Amino acid sequence: MKKIIFILFLFNFSFSSFAQSTLVGKIFNSVTSEEISYANVTLNKSIGTTSNENGTFRFENLKPGDYILNISFVGFESLSQKIKIEENKILEFNFRLQPRIYTTDDIVITATKTENYIQDIPTRINLLTPRQIQGITAQTTDELLNNIPGITISRSFGIFSHKSSVTMRGLSGQEQARILVLIDGVPTNKSDGGSVNWNLLNTDMIERIEVIKGPGSSLYGSNAMGGAINIITKKPAEEFSGRFSVDYGTYNTMRGRINLSGRLSEIANKGFYWNLNSFYRQSDGYITQSEADQQANPYIVNSTLQEWSASAKLGYDFNKNNGFELDFIYYDDKRETGEKVYQPDGNKTDHDTYHIRARYFGESNKLTYNISFFYLNENYKKVNEYLKDDYTFYDVLSVREDLGALSSVSYSLNKNKITTGIDFKQGAVDAKDVYYTSTDIVYNRGKMNFLGLFVQDEISILNEKLKIIAGLRFDYARYFDGSFEIENPTGETTFMTDFENTDMQEDAWNALSPKLSAQYNFNQDFRFYASYAKGFRPSILDDLCRSGRMRGGFKLANPTLQPEYLNNFEIGTDIRLFNKLRSSATLYYSLGTDFMYYVNTGDSIDMGYGLRPIYKRSNISEVSIYGAEIEFNYLLNEQLIFNANYAYTHSQISNYKPLSESDPIDLTDKYLTDVPANMVSLSVYWKNRIVNTSLTAKYTDEMWVNDLNQYDEIVLDDKYPAYTTIDLKFSKDFKRIFANLSIQNILDTRFYDSKGAVCPGRFITIELGTKF
Repeated sequence: MKKIIFILFLFNFSFSSFAQSTLVGKIFNSVTSEEISYANVTLNKSIGTTSNENGTFRFENLKPGDYILNISFVGFESLSQKIKIEENKILEFNFRLQPRIYTTDDIVITATKTENYIQDIPTRINLLTPRQIQGITAQTTDELLNNIPGITISRSFGIFSHKSSVTMRGLSGQEQARILVLIDGVPTNKSDGGSVNWNLLNTDMIERIEVIKGPGSSLYGSNAMGGAINIITKKPAEEFSGRFSVDYGTYNTMRGRINLSGRLSEIANKGFYWNLNSFYRQSDGYITQSEADQQANPYIVNSTLQEWSASAKLGYDFNKNNGFELDFIYYDDKRETGEKVYQPDGNKTDHDTYHIRARYFGESNKLTYNISFFYLNENYKKVNEYLKDDYTFYDVLSVREDLGALSSVSYSLNKNKITTGIDFKQGAVDAKDVYYTSTDIVYNRGKMNFLGLFVQDEISILNEKLKIIAGLRFDYARYFDGSFEIENPTGETTFMTDFENTDMQEDAWNALSPKLSAQYNFNQDFRFYASYAKGFRPSILDDLCRSGRMRGGFKLANPTLQPEYLNNFEIGTDIRLFNKLRSSATLYYSLGTDFMYYVNTGDSIDMGYGLRPIYKRSNISEVSIYGAEIEFNYLLNEQLIFNANYAYTHSQISNYKPLSESDPIDLTDKYLTDVPANMVSLSVYWKNRIVNTSLTAKYTDEMWVNDLNQYDEIVLDDKYPAYTTIDLKFSKDFKRIFANLSIQNILDTRFYDSKGAVCPGRFITIELGTKF
C-alpha cells in the first residue's frame, strides 16, 4: 500500500512539474508601433517583471488557470487583460498601449528627497525623460541640458573642452560651484574649484536628468545655492541586454560605446543586478586660437582629444523598496591644447578620475530611508611650455579628493511627510607647479570639512489642493591645513615669495538655509505656486589657498574669504489647454549678499613682463538678479511634439565695496559677465515609421566680456556678440540595428571666448550600432 501511495505521489509531482506553462509578451506603442521598453508587467498583482529593450517580457513556470495581466508605463494608459494559461504551452501575445496625449505623471526625487509628481512640488522643475534624451543632438552630458530655459552652458570648444560650466538664472557662466551636480544623488562638484567633469559619463548610461531651479541649500547645503542637477543612471531591467555602437565625425573623430547589463533573477525587483559600461573617443581636432594668435605664435597646433571611461554597477534588490547598490566610474583623458614647442604632446591637460558610490535604501510601512557613501578622486595634470625670450616648461599637478556620507529618513504622518537627515563631506587639494627649466616648485594645499543637518515637512491639505513645503538646514564648514609656499625660487617665481604662507589661518562658518514654498491646484489643468529660499556657499579651496597668474593680472589667496548667500523669491504657474498645450511661466528675484568676486587690491606686481594688477577674491556685498522664464509644450499627437521657451535675465552688481581707498575701480551697477540677457529655444520632435527627426534652434544674446563692462582688446568689443545655433538629428531602428545622423551647429556659426579662441563650428556625426 505504501508503495502505491509513493508511486501516486511521484506521478502527481511529475505531472505538476511538467504541467507548467510560459507566457511571452511584447509591448508596442499603438500609434507608432514602436516597442516599449521597461514597462511594468504583473500577473494577479503578485508576480512581476519589466519589458526589455525590445519590449519583450516573459513569465515561466506558470500553473494553468486564469490570470489578470496588468501593464503600465509612464505616458501611456494602463492595460488590464484576462489571460487563460493552458497546460504545457508557450503562449505568445502582443500588447498595444494607448499613449496619453498629455501627462504630468513624471515622478522626481531631487526637489524633496522623496518621490513626488512634478505637479505636486511648488518649485520650478525641468525633467529630461529617456525619450527626450534619445532625441537630443548632444556629444556630452551637459549638452543635453542646452535647451532647458534659463540654462547657460560654457563649453567653448565642444568635445575638445577639458572643462565645462553649467549655470542657471543669471549666475555667472564661469562659476560651476554655485550649481550642485549630482550623479544618482551623490555630489560631483570638487571642493578645490567647484568644477564638474561633464566628460565623465557615457550618455548611454543616463536614464533621466532632473533640474531643480532656485536655491536647494535647505536640503543639499553648499554648491546648491543656485539650483541642483541630478543625473540618474539606468538600472538593469532584464536578464541580459546589451548595446554597442561606433560613430565617426568631423575632425576625424571616432568613438566606440558598449553597455552590458543583466539581472540574476527572473523576478522583477528581486535579486542581484549588474551593469558594465565603457566608451572611447579620439579626434585629430582643430586650431582653436584666433588668427592673430596664429600669426604671432609659430608653435600653434591642433587641439586634439583622446579619452576613455569605464563604469560598473552592482546591486541587490531585497524587494521593490529595499536594496543595496555599488557604483564605480573611472575616467582618463588627454587633451592637447594647441601649442607645441619641444614636448611630445605640447601643452595638454589630463584628468584621472575615480568615483565610487555605495547606497542602501529601504522602506518599512510609513518610513523610508536612504544612506550613501561616496569617494571622488581626481588627479589633474596640466603641461605648460612656451618660448618667448626664454623657454619655460612646467607641470601643474593637483590631487583633488572628496569623500562623505549622506543620509535621509522620511516618515508619513497623516497629511504630513517629514524628512530629516545628516550629511558629512571632506574636500582636500594637494597641488604643485613643478618647473623643469628652473628649480622652482610652487605648492598649495588645503582642506575643508562640511557638516549639515536638515529637516523638511511636506503638508497636503484641502483635499490635496494646497501643498506646503517648509525646510531648514544648518551647515557648518571648516577650512584648515592651508598653505602656499615656494621651494628653490628663481626669476620664474620670485615675485610671489612675498605672498608665501605656510601656516594659513584656520576659519569656520555656519549658516541656516530656510525654504518655504506653497502651491494651490485649482484643478488638474491649472496650478500656481510661490516660493522663498535662501542659498549658501563657502569658498572653493582654490581661492582660499592658491596664489598665481590669472588673466589680466595676479590672483592672491584669501584664507579669510567669507561665504556668499542668495535670497530667492519666485512665483510660477502651469496651465494646460485643450488637453494638448502646456504652458509654464516663472518670475524670480534673487539678492546675493557677500557675493564672491575678483577685486582689484590697488597694488601691482611685476611678473617679468611689466606691472600687472593684483586681484583677490572678495565679498563685494550685493548682487541683484531678476528674470522670467516662459515655456510652451504642444503635443499634436504622440508622434509630433513642439517646444518653445524664452528666458530673460538681468544680473547686476547693486553695491560694491572696494578693498582699499586707492582702488580706482567701482563696479556698482556693472553687469555680471558671461550672462546672456535673452535666450530663446525652439525644438521639434517627430517620431515616425520612416526616420525619427529632431530639430532644435537656440538664440543666445550678447554677454559682457569683463567686470568693468568696457572695451576688450582681445574680443575687440565690450560684449561677446549674440549667436544662433541649429541642430538636427535623424535616427532609425531596424529591429536590433540602429543608425543616427547628428549635425550640430548646421549654420557653422562661429563664436569666441575671452581669449579670442573659436568654437569648432559645424560638427557632423554618423553612428551605427546594435542592441541585444
